[in-house]
Amino acid sequence: MRADLIIDGMIYGETTVRGMDASDAIIAMVRHLSRDDLNGILLHGSVIAGYNIVDLPRIHQKTKLPVISITKEPHEDLQTHLESTFPSDWKTRWEIACRNGPIQPLTLNTKSTVFVQFIGCDWDTVKGVIKRLTRFGGVPEPIRIARLLARVIVTQQTGV
Repeated sequence: MRADLIIDGMIYGETTVRGMDASDAIIAMVRHLSRDDLNGILLHGSVIAGYNIVDLPRIHQKTKLPVISITKEPHEDLQTHLESTFPSDWKTRWEIACRNGPIQPLTLNTKSTVFVQFIGCDWDTVKGVIKRLTRFGGVPEPIRIARLLARVIVTQQTGV
């Protein structure tokens, strides 16, 4: 989505629930787009699909794009949840989560507060991008549209 909120492209990708492939899926989608006018990657959280942890620095390194992750609530007790759910690889998941950097609160013009992690840009840029893309509520338009599309896809795949 462009800064003026015009949708000029979409792509769909999948990750494994409880897997370790979220970052690879995002990198593959960016490469598949094969566009030179992308200015950044905006994600709805860095912990997705049943604790499939997104590696923000790796995505930034591979795509050379700034990466911003936004969520409504930070993951409380993430390390404890990882330890109990993934006894064999919780340390790897936790290391990725730690590499993503601190989770910073951001109060939007709509008075909603979101929590942000980012790499490849500065805090003022992050604030400006998120505030500019959030027209109402607490979700930037690109994420709101992606969630709508995901619901349609899941409904079609599952029949629910």
